[in-house]
Amino acid sequence: MKLFLHKNSYKFLAIFLVGFFLIGLTSCRPDANYWYNHVYTDWGAEFQFQNFWDGFWGWSVSILSYPFAWLCSSIGKGLGNSYFWGIVFTTIIIRTIAWPIYSKQNGMSIKMQVMQPELDKLQKKYQFRQDEKSQARMKQEMMMIYKKYKFNPMGCVFTSFIQFPIFIAMYEVVKRINLTTTTITPNGVLIENYGKFALHNTKLFGYFELNNTSFSNGELKDKLFCLAIAILYTVVTVINQKIAQKKPAYMKKTNYNAQAGGANQMKVMNIVMVVMMFFVAMSSTALGIYWLIGGIYQMAQSAIGRKLNERAYYKMTEGK
Repeated sequence: MKLFLHKNSYKFLAIFLVGFFLIGLTSCRPDANYWYNHVYTDWGAEFQFQNFWDGFWGWSVSILSYPFAWLCSSIGKGLGNSYFWGIVFTTIIIRTIAWPIYSKQNGMSIKMQVMQPELDKLQKKYQFRQDEKSQARMKQEMMMIYKKYKFNPMGCVFTSFIQFPIFIAMYEVVKRINLTTTTITPNGVLIENYGKFALHNTKLFGYFELNNTSFSNGELKDKLFCLAIAILYTVVTVINQKIAQKKPAYMKKTNYNAQAGGANQMKVMNIVMVVMMFFVAMSSTALGIYWLIGGIYQMAQSAIGRKLNERAYYKMTEGK
């Protein structure tokens, strides 16, 4: 048991940190009645936190949410004041800008694949040597392997962590950009006030309404369209999962298996995630479109990433 915990210590640490920050960042706006019903006014208003924890988790999203909303609005207004095209092109631009983060993760993954046989050999060497001196020596040799390949276990956690504010900030844009507030004049007239970045053309092809529509809200055609988007997004997500699980050709020549010992758990987690995201996508047509575009982009990203991974792998293993 002790050997198992030691062998997987970095994995447990990574899971803990990712989980901790994910929970924090996805709840970065604790008062949902305030933030997700708060129209965009000026950037300073994004930093008017109501309590310590709101500010502690919210600052990173606040930095990004406002400029993302400006970008989405600028693109949409340049294309017929279109909410749809604003979401589509903003998603593509932001994912392209964030590509270096994705590439960094790929690089870490390649290094892990290359050095895994040496780590396995090290584990076997100290498998039955549980005394303190041997364990200390094993740690030293493990660090030497990491140094040899310039591998930082915490680098994977960091690159994953910095993606969360981007994801949540764009989620906020989709939810908030077309929000309105209402005021009542002394004469009792109700006036709708739009936020700074509102895009008023909210119909796709002049037919399907995207703003404030879901499977449970809107006309029948809009509900069916929301369902279709959720189904398409689910299909794209499953395809991306299959691509991620498929063993590249160069890895078939090795004994390395990225999912060894955890295939069943990973399968269950993937199923749970797909089901959960399907129902969340049905809660907002615009959000479903944002995720669908992102999923399609991820397909292309994965295809290019696999080619780059293969080149990097052969480069690193030259002469081995």
